[in-house]
Amino acid sequence: MISASLSKRAWIQSALLHGLIFLLLVVGIRSALVHGSGEPAPPAAHPVQARVVNGKAVERAWAAYQKRRQEQEQARERKAQALAAMAARARAEQRAAAAHLAALRAEQARELVAQKAALARLQAEKRAQQRALAALAARRAAAHEARLEALAALQAERERTLQAAEARKQAEQEAQEAAAARKRRHSELSAWVAAIRSEVENAWIRPPGVQESLSCVVSVTLAPGGGVVTAHLDACNGGASVRQSVLTAVFRASPLPMPVDPAIFRRHLIFDFHPGSVP
Repeated sequence: MISASLSKRAWIQSALLHGLIFLLLVVGIRSALVHGSGEPAPPAAHPVQARVVNGKAVERAWAAYQKRRQEQEQARERKAQALAAMAARARAEQRAAAAHLAALRAEQARELVAQKAALARLQAEKRAQQRALAALAARRAAAHEARLEALAALQAERERTLQAAEARKQAEQEAQEAAAARKRRHSELSAWVAAIRSEVENAWIRPPGVQESLSCVVSVTLAPGGGVVTAHLDACNGGASVRQSVLTAVFRASPLPMPVDPAIFRRHLIFDFHPGSVP
């Protein structure tokens, strides 16, 4: 917009200046044609009168004519110089206007480049800020995820510790219960075996000459109701008659006593027979 206005103004000034120069040239040419022909203007028509020609007057008139012509020439030269100066000034002004216009265009170009550079910097800064915000959000999300994972791991570890403690406690309790059950079964089994031994010893008829240190290991096979199916002696320090008396006592005592808890019943049972001082 500024460039078009300056160009139009320079063109108008140049046209006016050339028109003025042309006008002055036309005026000068007409003046030269009218007054600068080198001859005096034709005298007005007067009645012819005979006069005596004065040579000095003629010389003076001629000198005045030459002076006037010289002045006209000088005036024309001054006008031409003025017109030339005006034309030079017009050309200088035109060159100055063109230079100013070029400077304005260069300044506009520099400003445009600066604006583009500033815009590029702003866009780069915006992209950098966006990347920084995205990186910060990613770091925060990662830190939050890491905290959640750490809390989950801690919770899982606590749960595993509690479960392990509970399992140990349960195992200890089960072990204690199993030990108590084994102790109870062993006690009940011992009581059952003692009852069987007592029944067999009560049913035994001592043969003559049996030593009081008699000791036999009796193996029996029992029916579900306690009846003796088979019986034999694994070891015995008595003679054949003594051994037979022990086996006879086992069958005589059949059915043998049953345990208080049916779960401890055994079909195959081994017990020691040592009656001592039983009569």
